[in-house]
Amino acid sequence: MANDTHEVQHLDVRNLDVRHFYTEGAVGNRLHGLDFGGEGSVLVCLHGVTGNAWNWHAVAAGVRACRRVLALDFRGYGESQWSPEQAYTTSDHAADLAGAVESLSPGSPVDLAGSSWGALVAIEYAAEHPDRVGRLAVVDVEPSFEQGETDLFPRPRDHADHDDVRAAVQRTYPNAPAEVVETVAATCFGPVAGGRLAPKHDPHFFERWPFRSDDHWERLPRIQAPTLHVHASDSFVRADVMAEMDRLTPQSSLVEIADSTHVVPVDNPAALADCLVSFLEGG
Repeated sequence: MANDTHEVQHLDVRNLDVRHFYTEGAVGNRLHGLDFGGEGSVLVCLHGVTGNAWNWHAVAAGVRACRRVLALDFRGYGESQWSPEQAYTTSDHAADLAGAVESLSPGSPVDLAGSSWGALVAIEYAAEHPDRVGRLAVVDVEPSFEQGETDLFPRPRDHADHDDVRAAVQRTYPNAPAEVVETVAATCFGPVAGGRLAPKHDPHFFERWPFRSDDHWERLPRIQAPTLHVHASDSFVRADVMAEMDRLTPQSSLVEIADSTHVVPVDNPAALADCLVSFLEGG
């Protein structure tokens, strides 16, 4: 394992233009995304179970010199449509991604970067659509789980006001720069009944995390794209498991990012951006 010893750095996101876009998922459902701009081929970024597309805002500031950076809200998250059938498996998200890629980059491969659940979606898509993926970044995840779908850690369902949200975000991401904390607090929570603020996702995800039933081990040897595995130094994700993922994946490398808990795009975006730029440019 290579060690990335970057300290938490500042990324200037003040002048980063962000465009909202909408596209269609696998069942005609409306998906929302963010276009952070940039130069070069398309990098599609995928969030985890408690986030949305805005989690990639600061990372995009560091990567857009070498890629056009897009980030999707999964169905049931952010501004994307919820599923009335609560069809939220990893395969459902991968099918939505397939539709989005055909719309956003017709005829050309994309690069993928996924964090946590987003990494599982990226793994599945890359294994099943090898001709559509140029490079793949898998950020802090294991391919299978010992916990069940309903074995969840407690999270507040809502908050009194923005100050309460900001404090909760800072506790969750102890290394995150102040401007990233503010972005997550402002964009990942919205108004609900009683004038309170709640995470912008289907309440289903307070009860069940469908990816806990996943097993992607057999997909790893089938990935044809050059792959970067990223482990966070202070994560519950086990380093030895990610090392085995790296061993099983062809054309793979593994790095560890210091000073980061599990959601690396939020907790240490500058170090992740540095790793991604090096990887995407062929390093």
